[in-house]
Amino acid sequence: MQKVTRLSAALYCYVAVAATPWLTASAWAQEQTGAAQTVHTTAQAADQLPDEQTLASFWQQVNTGTIVGVQGKKLAYAWVMPTNAKAAIVLVQGRTEAYLKYQELFYQLSNAGYAVFTLDHRGQGLSERLLADSQIGHVLHFSDYQQDQFRFIAEVVKAQTSLPLLLLAHSMGGAVAAQMLAAEPQLFTAAVLSSAMIAPNTSLGFSERDGCRLASLLSWTCQDCYAGYASQAYHDQPLAENILTRSAQRYARFRQLYAQQTALQLGGPSWRWLAEACAVSEQMPALASAIKTPVLMLQSGAEKAVSNAAQQQFCQQLGDSCAGRQVVQFPAALHELMFEQDDTRSAAIDKILQFYRQHLPSGVAASAKESTAD
Repeated sequence: MQKVTRLSAALYCYVAVAATPWLTASAWAQEQTGAAQTVHTTAQAADQLPDEQTLASFWQQVNTGTIVGVQGKKLAYAWVMPTNAKAAIVLVQGRTEAYLKYQELFYQLSNAGYAVFTLDHRGQGLSERLLADSQIGHVLHFSDYQQDQFRFIAEVVKAQTSLPLLLLAHSMGGAVAAQMLAAEPQLFTAAVLSSAMIAPNTSLGFSERDGCRLASLLSWTCQDCYAGYASQAYHDQPLAENILTRSAQRYARFRQLYAQQTALQLGGPSWRWLAEACAVSEQMPALASAIKTPVLMLQSGAEKAVSNAAQQQFCQQLGDSCAGRQVVQFPAALHELMFEQDDTRSAAIDKILQFYRQHLPSGVAASAKESTAD
């Protein structure tokens, strides 16, 4: 009972902090060891974002719509196809996210000559929620996310383009991406996993998997209740208390978006979601053995949401499929590399685009060098 109380308090704390993508019971603060390529970054005073008018004008080019996912759930998507696109990036979002959050990234990748497609996961963003309480993050089967993505690719992505497909996945999307890459080894030319949830960080003081063990024991009590039995509706928190980004400008824009469009808001996960997330983390060694696609793994050095140790282990299990056989770490970065300060974010995007160019067909790769993200 003491552990349940501790988990409840910790889960509440983290969702109150940032409507965090993960439940975690303590900050992941210990220094990691092992093979990790470090990319040094420097602090900066202010980040330079595209102004809202520029993004609004660009967003008029973006196509949006819905498809029907597994179990008949209505799922929202967005895509953009720049002139003379070189390849198509399928962006697999993290938990609590929405395509509207990624307008800046859409803008930059499109300017770099890439088509971009993304699907709001079931139960979040503008997609259909799964419970009467729309604030609870829930899923019946983690594989539902994978099947939704495959349906989206078949019905929307491939209907719009025959360009080479590239994968870009963040956080929970990294776990979904691992399932996709294992199931369809030839689908993607290359894949990037950013701050991937190879395993959630659910430590209670002894192990990052403490919360997973607890979920396996307690999820049956109320599968669609908040994990930890704590009230965890969406909370808007100060920058200093968030675990997602150090960028004041991007954090403010993200929070403003979710305040203006309350339908995007999502709180903490359910016991069922936690149990499913923990179960898929146990499948990672088997998934790694089936993945043949080149994979670049980017890691947030100041990570507090997912397990960095699990990312490093997964890279080792991928063997030659993991670029350089090591993760690329950004030491000062918090969880969301695509929303971090300019120095960190630009370095991460440069790594991503360089990796994609290396794996595109020679003619496409040569023309891709002519464009860079703004």
